[in-house]
Amino acid sequence: MSIRVRKAWMIVGGIALALVVAVGAVLFAFRDTATSVDEEEIGLTVVTGGGAPGDYGLYTYATTGYETTDALAGGRHDYPTQTYLTIQPGGCGSLVRWQALEERYEEWDICPDGTLAGFASFHEWFRVANTDVFECPEPMPIQGEPGETWTAECLRVSSQEAGEGTHTLSYEVIGTETLVVGGEEVETRHVRISTLETGDTEGYANRDIWYLPGTNLLVRWVEQRASTTQSRIGEVDYAEQFEVLLTSLRPAS
Repeated sequence: MSIRVRKAWMIVGGIALALVVAVGAVLFAFRDTATSVDEEEIGLTVVTGGGAPGDYGLYTYATTGYETTDALAGGRHDYPTQTYLTIQPGGCGSLVRWQALEERYEEWDICPDGTLAGFASFHEWFRVANTDVFECPEPMPIQGEPGETWTAECLRVSSQEAGEGTHTLSYEVIGTETLVVGGEEVETRHVRISTLETGDTEGYANRDIWYLPGTNLLVRWVEQRASTTQSRIGEVDYAEQFEVLLTSLRPAS
């Protein structure tokens, strides 16, 4: 083999190696993660109340479920068997946050009269974080009396990936139901919420929540949702389904 041919092959090999390194760097930079939340770490920053059901504090939930996306090569986050909800002072009155993963949470801004002022939905995929923040121009009740129904709209006011959008929420109070939490029977208020999302993100969510009446504490929550977002990388489909059940009516001390 001539020196010229060897040099040509060396150049080709160098280019190939550079491409492999470049692709590896991109894959590393955008690798996806699903990180379980540490209860003790959350607890260090949580304001605690008197320890009664619904007081400020940290609550634990038995959990099943997952979320998926078809962005880039696609990904799936399986939720751990335990997830956490915090009730904290803030916003209009109280901020209630369900944290499934470090990369996934939902948060509601609830006023002292029990109405919803707004909410936020956080997702992180492939190291790219996005928080959709919605405000409700007319705060709406999240609980009510059996048989009551109502509809309200909330507007997206902030997002890294999507522009304008509207959530239309339709509420129906199914009734009072008894659930067992940590071996203890408790009366709950079952509320069903159907959500239609329009704008840069189009989709739906079907949500059933069992509240401890007179509090912002979720006892059980079952959800299924799907959406398509017009993002900077094109259409992105997302789906999620899960069920959570409170393991103790009293917050961690």
